[in-house]
Formats: sequence, structure tokens, C-alpha cells
Amino acid sequence: MSGWYDTRRSFLKGAALAGATVAGLPVAGSAAAAARGGLDRADELFEQGDFPAADRLYRKALVRDPGHTHALAQHAYVLMLAGRLKEARRQLVRVLKAEPSHALSLRNLACTLWRLDAFEELASVLPEVKDGGPSATVGQLKSFAGREPYRIEGPRSSRVRFLTDTPLPMVEVSLNGGDPVVFFIDTGAMCAVNEDYAEQARVPTYGWTMGRTVYGDFKAYHGRADLLALGDMKIRDVPVHTLPADGPTASMRAPDGRYAKGVIGTSVLSHFLASIDYPGQALVLRKKGTAMHGAVSTPLWFAGDHFLLGHGTVNGTGPMVFLVDTGGAGTGFTAPDATYTQAGITVPPGEGPHEVTVDRLTLGRAARRDVPGRAGVFPQMLEDAFGFGIGGLITHRFFQAYTLTFDFDRMRILLDGPS
Repeated sequence: MSGWYDTRRSFLKGAALAGATVAGLPVAGSAAAAARGGLDRADELFEQGDFPAADRLYRKALVRDPGHTHALAQHAYVLMLAGRLKEARRQLVRVLKAEPSHALSLRNLACTLWRLDAFEELASVLPEVKDGGPSATVGQLKSFAGREPYRIEGPRSSRVRFLTDTPLPMVEVSLNGGDPVVFFIDTGAMCAVNEDYAEQARVPTYGWTMGRTVYGDFKAYHGRADLLALGDMKIRDVPVHTLPADGPTASMRAPDGRYAKGVIGTSVLSHFLASIDYPGQALVLRKKGTAMHGAVSTPLWFAGDHFLLGHGTVNGTGPMVFLVDTGGAGTGFTAPDATYTQAGITVPPGEGPHEVTVDRLTLGRAARRDVPGRAGVFPQMLEDAFGFGIGGLITHRFFQAYTLTFDFDRMRILLDGPS
């Protein structure tokens, strides 16, 4: 989960609201007030996580003033969240031509380029990003020169059975042609390998950034795996970063006694139509372009380089934005104390983790009752790190009843199960 590790520091909060102008000239009287009011309301809606409603007002502002920096930057941000990455890149470049030091747009452009696998362009942008950019180094990005990142070989789909789903789903992976080893699946992560295993698997590294786990800060070295094999799928030229040996993999042990050597995260899954089939005990990877439907279909939003988001409720309170992070071993939900209070859930006094129960938790129309939750562990930096509020993190125990599919082409979360 995101609370395990984050190889960049916390995200910047948004840019300051630009003054209301039309074509560079002051807007007079009530028109200026209306323009400011419209943008103020758009920002409120964005902060509340109502991205479509906010974007309607940003686009309305851009009709009045096509060069309004703040409206354009926020419109581009919504495009990125919605997975419309090529459009987002165009609009972010427009912002940065007008205001080269616009921190929010620099960060969002870097994350957009990361998700587009545009590593050469990203290598020129990344040094300008002061905080919250993708987990990468310039040397790592340049190592992909002449290579196609995430080149996929294999059948239309591959079903990779779980070794277990406790404490998290684990599968066998082969790295750079080596013997199969255990990785766990976590949508709150990138693709990461233990530092000692990266050396064993001959993964070259190109510099480091500071990472963070619940065990403390560490140096995350960034490299490139020539080959990642998952079932019948072969994925060539995959960006990876390292984890300390005593990090999150240290407690992940398969039934045969093998400890996990790494993590399959969103950076890999987002290149497929990917299903984590908990009832069927398998990870299913399909090449993109396949059409799928689910009993529940809800919008998928994607922030930064790997943060997946959806909307849901806690005991009928909401809707609010949730991180959709499958890596929370042993729990189904965690949230800031304010969310629990708002939902009528009593948090025991004192520091440290506390077990709580959510009477009814939803993601879209998917609902589960008596969900085990945890208080006192939600990373404070994530609560409003994106410029909009995060109400909580929905995770492993909630999803165990479902086949959970991420459709990154149509930006939908599909759930098939008890709802």
C-alpha cells in the first residue's frame, strides 16, 4: 500500500489562483466578480473530488479567457486524472510556455510523461520538478534510449495463479530469465525488487531517490529489468526500483516458505486490462483492447505515477475520494480520524494503530458490511497531498470478495462479486 513506501516526497498542493482577466485585460465590475466566483466554485468542487463538475467550470472560464493559467492548469490536471494523457500533455505544455515555473503543471507533466512511457522527454523535464514527480532518475530514463518500455510478448491473456492471497496475493515471477521467485501484488506500489535480489538478477541501477517505509527512510535505487515474465506474458524493458531487505517484503511469505522478492504494482498493471481475481485465486493479464463488463462499474481516476482513485462512502457518508490500494494486509480500510468521526465511528484514544469496524463501506455501487478497518495509520501526507481531499484508503479485505478489474483504456473499475 502507499503507506508502505513512497519513493518521492509528498505531492505539492496546487497553484495559487490567478487573477481574473480576459485576453490579458482586466475584467470590469460584475463580470470580474462572476469570473472569480466561477473559479472559486470550481476549486471547491475540485477539492471535494467532484472532478467532472469542477472541469465544466474550468472549461467555462477558458471560453472567457483561453489563456487563464489557473483554469488551464486545473483543466489539464483533470485530463490527467481521467487518463486522457495526450490531451493533458498538450495543455500542460501550454501552461508551461506561459509560466515555465508553474510547479503544479511541471509535476503533472512529469507524471503524464511517465505514464505515456515518454522517457526521453521526461528525462529533460524531471530535473525541474522539485517535489512529487515520478519515482525515477534521469540516468534510469536515459538507459531506455533505443528501447520500447513495457514491450509485451505473449498471448491475448494469461492467468497467473496465486500462491496465496494471505496476507496479500502472491505470484511467481521470473526476472531477467532467472528462476521463478515470489512477488506480491499491490496497486499502491510501483514495480519494485529487493535490493539484494536486484543484484542477483543483474538489474543495472542508475542513481537513487529517498524512499519511505513504515520501517524508516531508505535509498531506492532505480534501474531497468530487461525481462519480467508473469505466466505466459513476457514484458521487456521494465523500470524498477529497489526496496531494503527489511522492508515490506520481509513479512510476505508464501506457503512453501519462500519470502517475497518484489512487488508487482500499478506501473506494470496499467499496461494491461488487469484483473485481481480473489475468488478465482489468480491474476489475469489481458492485452489492451479487450472489452469487458462488470456487475459494478465505477470511474477510475489516476493521480501521479501510480495512485489509483475511486469514489465511495463510509456508513452512508460521502461520496468521497478513496485511494484504491490493494496492499493493506490484514485490513479493508484506513482513513484519517476525521473520516471516522464524520461516519460515526469511535476511534479509541491514544497513539498507534486501532482496529475499528465500518458498518457499510462502498466503492461505487459495490458494498460490503462489517469491514475491518484500522485507525491511526493513514499517512497524513496523503490526506490532501493531491490538491483534493482523500477520505480514506480502501484495500485488501474489502476486495477479497471480488474479481477486481482495472480498465485503463476506459478508466473504469469493474467489480464482480457479492454486490
